[in-house]
Amino acid sequence: MASLQKVQVRGHTYWRIVESRRINGKPRAVPLLHLGTADALLERLRAAPTGPLTVRSFQHGDVAALKAVADRVGVVRLIDRHLRRRTEGVSVGTALLLAAINRVVWPCSKRAWADWAERTSLGQLFPEVPLSKLTSQFFWDQMDQVGTTALQAMEDDLTGAVVHTLGLKLDTLFYDTTNFFTYIASTTERAHLPQRGHSKQKRSDLRLFSLALLVSRQGQIPLCARVYEGNRVDVTAYPESLTHIRERLEALSLSLETITLVYDKGNYSKANQALVDASPFGYVASLVPAHHPELMAIPRSAYQPLPDNSPLGPLRRVRWQREIWGRERTVVLFLSETLAAGQRRGLQQHLNKRLAELATWQAQLAKPRSGPRTVAAAQRRIERLLTGQYLKSILHIEYDPQRQGGERLRYEVDAAAREHLETEVFGKRLLITDRQDWSDEEIILAYRGQSHAERTFQQLKDEDHCAVRPQFHWTDQKIRVHTFICLLGLLLGRVVEYEARQLGYTQGLSGLLDLLGGIRLAMILRAPTLPQESPSCQWQLEQSDPQAWRLFRHLVPAKPPFVYT
Repeated sequence: MASLQKVQVRGHTYWRIVESRRINGKPRAVPLLHLGTADALLERLRAAPTGPLTVRSFQHGDVAALKAVADRVGVVRLIDRHLRRRTEGVSVGTALLLAAINRVVWPCSKRAWADWAERTSLGQLFPEVPLSKLTSQFFWDQMDQVGTTALQAMEDDLTGAVVHTLGLKLDTLFYDTTNFFTYIASTTERAHLPQRGHSKQKRSDLRLFSLALLVSRQGQIPLCARVYEGNRVDVTAYPESLTHIRERLEALSLSLETITLVYDKGNYSKANQALVDASPFGYVASLVPAHHPELMAIPRSAYQPLPDNSPLGPLRRVRWQREIWGRERTVVLFLSETLAAGQRRGLQQHLNKRLAELATWQAQLAKPRSGPRTVAAAQRRIERLLTGQYLKSILHIEYDPQRQGGERLRYEVDAAAREHLETEVFGKRLLITDRQDWSDEEIILAYRGQSHAERTFQQLKDEDHCAVRPQFHWTDQKIRVHTFICLLGLLLGRVVEYEARQLGYTQGLSGLLDLLGGIRLAMILRAPTLPQESPSCQWQLEQSDPQAWRLFRHLVPAKPPFVYT
């Protein structure tokens, strides 16, 4: 119930609308609207003696759903239990949750956080938090309190709570890596994680940090994450990630023998495979085709189609037992027409570019007194022209200084070699596994599930929802905590998506957040009808999409602070 309250500020009297709520078990007057002085209030009442005095609406559906999930999982409690207790003010767990909600809904800098929060219903959902005082310095101070050991323990607890809350079946898990660019200056020595390397976002001009991630098949829930240096090759980071994965799965009290780990060829090596062989869980991995020419030489005619009722459709495959790196393994090869089409397009693009360069070079040679100074220089240029996968096998280039003009350069495309590539090489995928009792279909479906990890990285690079960027932190500790906040937001978002799937919603996470974001909470302040009465305040959900309303009602419980009178 709202009421009118008089306050004294520096000797002046002001009026405001407050609502009595219990904060940490104690009654407290929470300001809803500042009305100003008595004269200002009188002017407003004279201007609108009846009807609505003020109507203001806030973005509500998405932030309310994320807070409801966080409450159900116990995010704040699980974080704060590993940190020093705060006697007053906002706890670290609450601060990190507020930052995580922002990363999911509308990623922005910590400096812009308060302006964004004022446009949402976070002030009502967190009445004990003074939103305007949550500056960038405030967030940095809270992040400073989170050490590496506490971070690991918090991740263990949060992952376990989500798995238990959703009742997830963790049978097949997907591992992959990516990197993110930062704006850290090249000259700074305060951070070692950001390094220059091969940027998967095409920003090699900036320093990068890498992220290894393990996600579940059911729900695409992030289960385990590790941040490491941006200049490390994925295959070298895999052993440490494998140890981290095992520790996390053991913390979840899972039977490791029932778990199958799926990883791509970028993490595959003889040493890494030996580590996987020694681990208790099973695996499905892809091989680098160039490393196994004897398997690639198996003709397409040996591939047989899957059964007619297979969800994979008319896919053709062949299965063998082969000794690879000292152990008998099940090898499944299958044909991907999508991959083959992409490889043909890629080859044609490279070929067109090289042929254009060769035509230009030949035209230059036709001019008098033109050409390379030495035969060695010509050979170096030819080597550069033949860089690119498969070009050396199909493009033949010859330079003869004994000829004249443009005739010194001759080139042709080997049609037979190209046909062999397109018919016997392109489109082949090579998989190995120790799940010998699995069918070909189960093995291929497990490998295809690797796309779950790839889609998770796409989500983390979505500028509208769950983005890791912008990332302006300048120390390794801040980068780790920032990444934790982003993954906490993703974890909450994935729970929203998982429960929406149970109701039949087919949108991705970004689409669901946009749908829920259409639900707005309106504050309606009505003027009194009689002079002796006080203004009345009412909270009202605006009319919205029926599908958004259905999902909102499923996710958000009908109890305070989510329902207002």
